[in-house]
Amino acid sequence: MTSALLPSASSPWERVLADGMELSGALGVAINGIVGAKLHQPTASMLPFLVWEYGLGELTPYVPAIHELIDEGLIWQRLRGTVSAVAIGLGWVGYTADIEEATSSRRFWNSFQLRFDALPISDVPDLERIEAITQLSIPLRSKLRRGVHLYDIEAAQGDHTVLDGSYLDHESGITATPGGTLWSFGRATEIAHALGKAELDAAGLWIEPNWDVPLDASPAWTTIETAWTEIATPWVSGGAEAIRERAIVASLIAGEMFLRLYDETGNKIGHRKCRVVRRVWSEAAGDYKFGGVRYGCQALATRVYVEAMTQFRDADGVECETVALVVGGMRRASVKPGRLWLAPDEIEGGFELAVSPFGHDLRATVREQAKFMLTLAAPVPP
Repeated sequence: MTSALLPSASSPWERVLADGMELSGALGVAINGIVGAKLHQPTASMLPFLVWEYGLGELTPYVPAIHELIDEGLIWQRLRGTVSAVAIGLGWVGYTADIEEATSSRRFWNSFQLRFDALPISDVPDLERIEAITQLSIPLRSKLRRGVHLYDIEAAQGDHTVLDGSYLDHESGITATPGGTLWSFGRATEIAHALGKAELDAAGLWIEPNWDVPLDASPAWTTIETAWTEIATPWVSGGAEAIRERAIVASLIAGEMFLRLYDETGNKIGHRKCRVVRRVWSEAAGDYKFGGVRYGCQALATRVYVEAMTQFRDADGVECETVALVVGGMRRASVKPGRLWLAPDEIEGGFELAVSPFGHDLRATVREQAKFMLTLAAPVPP
C-alpha cells in the first residue's frame, strides 16, 4: 500500500507510514509465485501436504515415488470408475490385463475377471496388491471376481437341472487374498527326452536288438509257418526294430506313471499321478499339443506323450528344481487308489526316467502342467 491510495484527508504521518510499509517492490515476485508454486515447482517438504490435499493417501502403497503419485494420481482420480483407471492402477504394480465382464444373465452380473497376458510373478504380495488397486479403481457397484492366466475352466450353466449347484457349477480357481477373489493360473513346461539303453536297462525295460538281422528287415511271406489267426503283430509292423521298439513302449506304459518333483537341495517334494500316457503320432486334428505340433493316439506308434498337472495347493512356497517320471512304483498300502497327489514317502520302489530340469516355484494358485514327449534313442551296435 502506498500513500497515493490514502484519502486526501490523511495526515502527513499516515502518508509517511504507508510509504514506509510498501513492500510490493521487494516481495511482488514472490507473492505472484505463491499462486502456482504447488503446481509447477513444489518442494520436497510440500509433497506430503499435497498428497493429503488431493486425497491420494490410499495410493501410497502402490506408487512409492511421491512425485509420480501426484502427477499420475490426479489423472487416475479423474478417470476413477472406468477401465482406464484399472489399467493405470495395474501399471503401478507392474501388470497388464484385459477386463472380461460377466454376462447379464449371471447372478453376479456386476462382476468381472482379469485375464493376464503373463503369469503374476508371485502370490505374495502381488495378488493382494492387484486386488486392492483394482477395487480402488472400479465403480462402487462392480466387483473383481477372478483373475486368470492360461488355466481357465468356466462354470457349466446347469441352472434348473440336476447339475445346478454341483462341482461343475463352479469356475476354476482358489481364494488367496483378503478380498476373496478367485485366482486361477496355469503354466506349461514341455520336455522332450530320448530314452537310452542305460535308463531303460536300469528300469528293466531294455530289449537288446538282434544284430544278426538288419534292423529294418521283415519276414518274407514264404517263411511264415504260423497260422494267421495266431499272429498278434500287424503285417505293417515295419521290421524287427519296430517290433522291438513297440515291445519296449508296451512295457513302459503298462501300469501307473507318476511325476516326481525335487527341490533345489535334491529332496523329494511329492508325486503327481500322470493323467495322460499315450502312444501318439503327428496328426493335424490330434488331442494333444507339444512344441506347436498336434498329436493323436496311434496304437502302433513308438512315441509316447505323458502329461501330469498339479492341483491348486498341492505345494506352495517351494522351488522345484528337477522332475522325473517314475515307472514301476507302487502306492503304499495305506494310500487310497484314487489319490492323485502323494507325499514323498507314499511311493515305494520304481525307477526314474527322463530326469530333467524344471526351475519353477510351486505356488498355491498355479497348476503346473508338465508335458513329456518320450522317444527311443537309436541303439548303438556293440
